[in-house]
Amino acid sequence: MAESLIQVILDSTIFVLPLWFGNAIPTLLGGGPPIDGGRYWSDGKRILGDGKTIRGFWTGTIFGGVVGGLIAGLITLLSTVLPVPIYLDDNLILRLFYQDFLESGILFQFFSRINLRGFFSNSILLGFSTGLLMAFGGLIGDLIGSFIKRRSGIERGHPFIFLDQLGFLVLGMIFVYPLIPWDIEWILVQVPITFVVHIAANLFGYFTGIQDEPL
Repeated sequence: MAESLIQVILDSTIFVLPLWFGNAIPTLLGGGPPIDGGRYWSDGKRILGDGKTIRGFWTGTIFGGVVGGLIAGLITLLSTVLPVPIYLDDNLILRLFYQDFLESGILFQFFSRINLRGFFSNSILLGFSTGLLMAFGGLIGDLIGSFIKRRSGIERGHPFIFLDQLGFLVLGMIFVYPLIPWDIEWILVQVPITFVVHIAANLFGYFTGIQDEPL
């Protein structure tokens, strides 16, 4: 059971890595015009705030796709020079297990109907598409979280525990589900992992001066 749990953690973490990176990049490469255009909601408060920018959103989305493609390409490359499956130890396998979910996805069925079944046959393209969808969904979740925080009177940069750490994970995985209908156990193990990783990343950003608030 413990060995199988570790494999689930490894498989699901490889899957969500593009989402983590896509969510983090706007902090580093954001800036420019805000998505809400400086507009205010009916309550007299900003819709989203200056921290949510057009450049940050699309940079994070594209970066998530690039990370997904790079991970898929690296594992595919390793599989050409190492024995398959790639064993990290006697029981732990390095793989792109989410590929096994592809054929049961709605998007795969759609592409099959229009005779483009092989569109995702390239693992790098599949990794890029998966990362792009997750990062896009995750950043939509981040925008929703920002909207809720503004309505709650929480200022930009101030934490909203759980919403900040998990909103992007939930939305990112929902957005990618039509392509990769993941197992429920993946999100169950990634909720606590992502919560801890997100807090650790924010603390790192705070102590290195990247961001103003520790959470």
